[in-house]
Amino acid sequence: LSICNRLASLDSNPLLMLEGWLNDDNFCKREVVVANGRVLSYLRFNTDGINVMLNHNDVSEYLKLSPDGLEARSDVSSFESVRCTFQVSEGVWYYEALIVTSGVMQIGWATKNSKFLNLEGYGIGDDEFSVSYDGCRQLIWHNANSVSNNHPQWKPGDILGCLLNMDSQNIVFYLNGKPISTPHSEVFAHAKMGFFAAASFMSFQQCRFNFGKDPFLYPPAISFCKFNDYAILSPDQKIILPRKKKMEELQEGSVPDGSCHLCYDKPGLVILQPCHHRGICAVCASMLERCPFCRAAIEKRCL
Repeated sequence: LSICNRLASLDSNPLLMLEGWLNDDNFCKREVVVANGRVLSYLRFNTDGINVMLNHNDVSEYLKLSPDGLEARSDVSSFESVRCTFQVSEGVWYYEALIVTSGVMQIGWATKNSKFLNLEGYGIGDDEFSVSYDGCRQLIWHNANSVSNNHPQWKPGDILGCLLNMDSQNIVFYLNGKPISTPHSEVFAHAKMGFFAAASFMSFQQCRFNFGKDPFLYPPAISFCKFNDYAILSPDQKIILPRKKKMEELQEGSVPDGSCHLCYDKPGLVILQPCHHRGICAVCASMLERCPFCRAAIEKRCL
């Protein structure tokens, strides 16, 4: 409070100079604290033409999403994950991810059955319903098993291409237009439809996604579809509130009695076995391996 009072006593708030860093190429500068009273980015950001985003309703709790829904960053020690807003079940699809930081990220494809176990360190590629590429460790991940390759490590500025071919049931990853390995097909033994672009992030990692609004830098030679040409988002669905603002609205709003303790949306009717804790909805319970209250392993979910 004393700092805020001191700043308020000045003729010009020195933090205002940091506003010029908002769109700086250096991601560290974009993370600075700015002065009170500024118009929040989500209120002034133009999302016209963006038909696919990272889904702010399908993301682990500590991942940061940019106001346009195309950039994600983790600043915590857990393994944070997110899926996009559009799923595909047929045809050939491609998207690109700009590597902003060169650390551990697992970027690829996942169905709705893929679980985000951020505190346990499980992300995209760590279950049977997802597959991903980690260019820091040079590994392709599926079902918590990895396959190494001889491709160079990714670095800031690199472009990861992700091609999903539902017709021939294979997935190919590219780094700066060059295939990383032979096509992957094992995930299709467990998942036949409903694939989302998805990614997981370790501490201080960040990347930006292109789902087709902008031209791809390294489009594959095969004919493919772009998410942005087929998806639709309403204006309300494009609003990504800052975490603090979202929590404030939740506190101000009324949560119906009996709501799920995790999402506060659906009725919390599921009883977890064998610990018998309750108050979780069926959707949230399906994504849990351990009870969020006592951390006991979940053997059964009962209504």
